[in-house]
Amino acid sequence: MSQFIGVDIGTTRTKVGCYDADAGRLVALRHAPTVVDPDPWGGRRDATRLAAAVGDLLTQLLADPAVRPDDLAGIGVGSVGEEVVLLAADGTVTAPVLAWFAGHGQQARAALGEGSDWADTDDTFSVFKLRWLAEHLPDDLAAARTFTSLADFVARDLLADRAAPVFLNVSHASRTGLLDVRAGVLHTDALPDLGLTTLALPDLVDSATVVGRTSGDGVLPAGVPVVAGGHDHMCGAFGTGVRAAGDVYVSAGTSEAQVLLVDALPDVVDAGLDTGIFVAGGLRFVHRATPSGRYYQAWHDMLYSGVPDATMWAELEQAVEQVDPATIDAGLRSLRLAVLPMDVTRAHVLASLLKGLAVEAEATTVRLGRLGGVDIADVTVAGVAAGWPTWRRLRQDATERRLRFVDEPEATVLGVAVLAQYGVTGRADVPVHLTSTRS
Repeated sequence: MSQFIGVDIGTTRTKVGCYDADAGRLVALRHAPTVVDPDPWGGRRDATRLAAAVGDLLTQLLADPAVRPDDLAGIGVGSVGEEVVLLAADGTVTAPVLAWFAGHGQQARAALGEGSDWADTDDTFSVFKLRWLAEHLPDDLAAARTFTSLADFVARDLLADRAAPVFLNVSHASRTGLLDVRAGVLHTDALPDLGLTTLALPDLVDSATVVGRTSGDGVLPAGVPVVAGGHDHMCGAFGTGVRAAGDVYVSAGTSEAQVLLVDALPDVVDAGLDTGIFVAGGLRFVHRATPSGRYYQAWHDMLYSGVPDATMWAELEQAVEQVDPATIDAGLRSLRLAVLPMDVTRAHVLASLLKGLAVEAEATTVRLGRLGGVDIADVTVAGVAAGWPTWRRLRQDATERRLRFVDEPEATVLGVAVLAQYGVTGRADVPVHLTSTRS
């Protein structure tokens, strides 16, 4: 049995793919929007509806001629890490899932005050979503017995076994604010300290753990191992071969994540950085997220709405040598464009922004290397943008390091599938091809 399925529940798209170990590549892929319902704070999701959407995509995938249902050796599920699902004693969902990027957590952290123990915790983390639900939807929270991450909820749903325990993988637990990252255990007193006294902690499991086998009552055949996944960026890193201390991975998506793997965490971690447990190898990571993709999208929509990507990148190629990098202040979410020519075009403006984001990415790498005490020579870069030669050139020109660009556009779904392979077999392929603009 040599086929593994990866499910990647992303911010904007949900993808399911089949990795064939004999072929060494994804042989089938299906995707659909990850639906977010608007609300005054920025958006929420329906976990039950999302699980059903994953089921529909898997049905389509299994019908692909390249997929052999009887040859499925495992399935894993990855997602953004901060979105949390409340579950009743019978496993039913009791509350909406608050979108990781929305403002619910910011409001909840502000309500706790600057003097709280949580003042320095990232406001996207799950603790603030739970706190918001307690304040705004108390009946929904009171109906819940425990919680899990969005990916682990879907993975448990795929088992089609109501008696299955509720689990939370360590990779996603790293994004909750409830995990002692150094010890690898959940804080037992954190929920009561936040006034969440009715909730019990889920079972903490390592990523790449086989949490059960499908019952056959769901969309998948009976007996397929279901493997605990992890945070989407970490799964993407694992799939591209970033698996050793000192390795750095950049995932250029809606939120650009930059991750340094370490054997042990430094004694002090700078503000604006966070830490967690990697999906394999007992490694820890230091992580910085910059909303580069959202910055780019905002300017793209203003300057290039409705324009084919090929046209845009052709214009940028002509403009990049004529402008300097914009100055990015990620903390204040602001930028100052460089001096522009009098005959300025939209390409000059966007090229300055992209150059500025490249400089910001290099500054983050410097910061991570200094903190980890390592000399970072190579950086692995993945994401849709990495498929464009001009974008690669902008990034490489901003650093003396060698950047290795992942040619696979769906690095995360492939990474989740390979993590499932690792969980089932104890080994994992590195099926991606890396391209460098510098030898």
